[in-house]
Amino acid sequence: MIWHPLTWAFWTAAATGFVLFGLAFVRAMDIYLQWAPDRADIHQLRREHSAERISLLATGAWVVLTAAILIGILGITIGWHPVVPGAMCGTGVLQSMGSNAYRAMIFWGLGLTLLYAWRVVDRLNQSHPGWTATHSAARLLIAAAPFIALAMYTSWQALMHVDTVPAVSCCAAVYDRVLASPAETRLAKQLMPAVFWGHIAGGLVLAVLLGPGGRTVGRLPGAVIAATALAWSLCASMAVKYVWSAYYYQVLSHPCPWCLFLWDSCAIGFLMYGCIAVVAMESVAFWSADHIYRRHSQLAAAANTRMRWSARAMIGSLIGFALITVGPAVHWRYANGAWLDVFH
Repeated sequence: MIWHPLTWAFWTAAATGFVLFGLAFVRAMDIYLQWAPDRADIHQLRREHSAERISLLATGAWVVLTAAILIGILGITIGWHPVVPGAMCGTGVLQSMGSNAYRAMIFWGLGLTLLYAWRVVDRLNQSHPGWTATHSAARLLIAAAPFIALAMYTSWQALMHVDTVPAVSCCAAVYDRVLASPAETRLAKQLMPAVFWGHIAGGLVLAVLLGPGGRTVGRLPGAVIAATALAWSLCASMAVKYVWSAYYYQVLSHPCPWCLFLWDSCAIGFLMYGCIAVVAMESVAFWSADHIYRRHSQLAAAANTRMRWSARAMIGSLIGFALITVGPAVHWRYANGAWLDVFH
């Protein structure tokens, strides 16, 4: 265990959020199994009152759990590496935690994404007195439960696995991997041009699909927007790691995304991956709102407004990402007369 103030802050927030989520989950199961909007008996009235409590509890859980994962990211990126021998960035911290650290990040991402989708549906549901989307919101909340539980379990396993006695190799492991697997390295370099140009094309396609101010809202299925945005997010993450980071490190062959979060790199990783996260999360919000838009006519106006907001957020994030990635590359080109040869 890393005995650090950020560790205690993380577990305080995570435990609080987990308790709130558990209370909401129990009530959501009753809503999912027994919800009957066409009835007006005492049991249905109690469930409607329970739905209001679910909204409060789950919203609190979403806020606190989001704070927990942000605290965890701060710990990995800038807080915990000074107390892990040999660690210089988040790579070393994750090495000390073992494979459960990567599983925990995946489960946290999936769980919070589903909770965010629930939050979108819940707010749309509250915009109409009929509460017509209550059952859909309950399904999303229940779907998030296994991922939240696994995120808590794997986080505990990861943090308890930390051994602060033997030194980790940190970024040296990146070079060891390159030297030990030349065939894998060649394959990555062969695929990287496709990924790089794919993320540029994908960003342009996504911007066109969304249109200025969300002009195409309601014309295309939300799943198309979400699939395009999530594919772009994956390609953009790889492009940051293998291409754009080189213009901040000013060296080649250092594919370490965690070093971008250090102050030596102006902590630009928070902005880069923040823009990617906003595009990914808002694409899921867009999809959720589109689902409500097409299935609940009473909520169509509110859903349309939410989709337009998501479209503007995604376009703004795409522009921000372009500025902080292309800008340094263009500056390097004019200062040195050539681009960095990142593909060879």
